[in-house]
Amino acid sequence: MRVLMLNAFHWLKGGVERTMFDESTWLERAGHEVAHFAIRDPRNLPSPFSEHFAPAADYSETTPAWRQLAQLPRAIWSAPAARALEGLLRAWRPDVAHVHAPSRYLTPSVIEGLERARIPVVMTLHDFKPWCTNRVLFARGEMCVRCKGGKHWHAVAVGCVHRSRLKSLVGALEAYDHDRRGAYRPVRRWIAPSRFVGEQSIALGAEAARVRVLVHGVEAPAPATSGAPALPERFVLYAGRLSEEKGVRLLPALARGIAPTPLVVAGGGPLAGWLAGEAGAGVRLLGHLDTRSLAGMRQRAAAVVVPSLFPETFGYAVAEAQLDGRAVVASRIGALVELIEHEVTGQLVPPGDAAALITAVRRTLAEPERARDWGEGARTRAREAFDPATHTRGLLAVYEEAVRG
Repeated sequence: MRVLMLNAFHWLKGGVERTMFDESTWLERAGHEVAHFAIRDPRNLPSPFSEHFAPAADYSETTPAWRQLAQLPRAIWSAPAARALEGLLRAWRPDVAHVHAPSRYLTPSVIEGLERARIPVVMTLHDFKPWCTNRVLFARGEMCVRCKGGKHWHAVAVGCVHRSRLKSLVGALEAYDHDRRGAYRPVRRWIAPSRFVGEQSIALGAEAARVRVLVHGVEAPAPATSGAPALPERFVLYAGRLSEEKGVRLLPALARGIAPTPLVVAGGGPLAGWLAGEAGAGVRLLGHLDTRSLAGMRQRAAAVVVPSLFPETFGYAVAEAQLDGRAVVASRIGALVELIEHEVTGQLVPPGDAAALITAVRRTLAEPERARDWGEGARTRAREAFDPATHTRGLLAVYEEAVRG
């Protein structure tokens, strides 16, 4: 089968790209052909299709709102991306197209282009962009579905896009335009990486007959053999994006609560500066680490914390820790509830509850044998649940459904 993967970025920016690159690798191992379409970016990984990529753009969190307004027509519906895709399709015609996160860089204009070319479309729900103005069902510190039913004006009232009403206005205009166009109507199958995503997408408006739950496959990376940071024998690890929805504002309190055991933080994001100012002596900030260096650290951690405030659609931080046999303390929200059975394969705590988080991590540190049992139980389950071969078979089954219509 010939599969075209479409995503805004072609470098390892986060979990979306991790999924896309993993699936590409596994499909090629199974004898299928894979092509990619993204925007041009100096960070992109090599691709034989890069000459067909869409022109570069900038809609990042640090882009001023006035500049986003100036780019508004392209951010809502990218004619340059649609034209670039036409060129790729003339050079290489796929049997099926798998859309990941087109974002404002490609926009759903590429979905319309695929439909026009009569190519079946599958899309993974890495977030809730087709229905949620800020994508993540999170506003003002808690889960939010105010925009359900196309009521995107709520985003402006709340200011949920980067805490800016102007950026939220841009997001609302974009969402209203996509609704008007029926931008996601051509998607024949939605891939939900958890039961939570499947159920929530249907509640928001997805046609149930088109939704398929398929948990991400995960391969634990080999740890780096050298160059690891010097760390104490025991430490607790947070690895992920440093942002509000990830629960990063809880980390200074957690560090104080588990002292003298240090809290090691790996990652970058909009709260990196805030955390550096608030961290205190009990926090070790390591910044962004490459995959293998992070794997080496994770395998040494006494516990891994995932204190998300928003409903995660999957949870790579949990899955990787489980494959490494680590005890995980995570928020009881979204898909994380499906990955952890409380006090069997880890611990779950109410999102945003610093006291409960501290108590759970202290217990993990105080009862190392129990923590070891949780980790080993999680590893046994994770090897089966996240098996790449099983995931690839499920992916191909979804593709075949889409091709049949």
